[in-house]
Amino acid sequence: MNSPDAISVGCLDGSRLSNQVIRIVHISDTHLQHTSLSPPRPISGNISIRRSSDKNSATNQIVDEVGFDAFERHSMSLHRHSSVDKERDSVKSNTFHKGGTFLSGASPGKRTNPNEIPCGDVLVHSGDFDWCKESGGILRSNHFEEIVQLMNDFFDRFPHKVKIFVAGNHESSFQGKKLQAVQDRLTSAIYLLNSTYTYEGINFYGAPYTPFRFLTKARGFICSSSKLAAHWREIPESTNVLITHSPPLGILDLGVNFMTRKFPKASGAFHHLIHDSECTTCHLIHPGRGHFGCPILRDEVLNRIKPDLHLFGHVHEGNGVTTLRSTTFCNSAFLCKKKTHVFDYFCS
Repeated sequence: MNSPDAISVGCLDGSRLSNQVIRIVHISDTHLQHTSLSPPRPISGNISIRRSSDKNSATNQIVDEVGFDAFERHSMSLHRHSSVDKERDSVKSNTFHKGGTFLSGASPGKRTNPNEIPCGDVLVHSGDFDWCKESGGILRSNHFEEIVQLMNDFFDRFPHKVKIFVAGNHESSFQGKKLQAVQDRLTSAIYLLNSTYTYEGINFYGAPYTPFRFLTKARGFICSSSKLAAHWREIPESTNVLITHSPPLGILDLGVNFMTRKFPKASGAFHHLIHDSECTTCHLIHPGRGHFGCPILRDEVLNRIKPDLHLFGHVHEGNGVTTLRSTTFCNSAFLCKKKTHVFDYFCS
């Protein structure tokens, strides 16, 4: 399930389909390539972004030349229509407009610029904004103020009503800092650290942890199995959208292993001579690649939490969307495959 258009999640029971739809745009693992990403392009009219000075305000506004709010979402209910009606509704449901000012009416899959972030109500970044490769302990990165300023500049450029950030293993400068200490400086986004943010009745929960890996220097929020289990148990069952940096084991988590990445020719020769056995996780044969997800997280998500949507990154080669049981899973790691993913969440 990797549709070029917005993917519907949430309350999709046809007998009680909601008219309230929240569009969620997901990206991850930009690794300081954020300057190449652009807001939705204006189709007509002169627009600008007005940053809110009120902490309790909804957010930034995108305004036209006379100061009117140019960001208005016209969500459409899912009903059966003729092909002509469907085409017309598709245009409406992907157009954000008011007073004759339009923003990128093309559907997400039809964008000519892959670096253009689609319009939406909520923009989620699930970690590794930074590209810090320093290890833990006394060598831990200490450029916190610099990276937070880059994040503020990045999130400020986008008109989404809410922006949410969850750290990853490359945000080592965030580790050890309390949620409020980060939030006081990250003024352009909601920072989630083992915490919930509710928007329009949708509960977003964020946690930054990833399983311990010996062959990595980026060790922000890396944990042992016992600590991971404790963190995952804290996730409430009322979570609708779960945001982690780590994927669950076996779900969009297949990536190139260390030896193959560092020594591709030697690794290729080795796998040519010695045939790999079947993977115990996916029961496939994938030489030079392995699963980097967390088995404890998989068990918690599928058997206890059961969110409608689980957003993550971390494994650069795993970019994609899939559904297992009642949960839609999304890896939007941007570094290798330049693709963001868009979801229409139908509220209950």
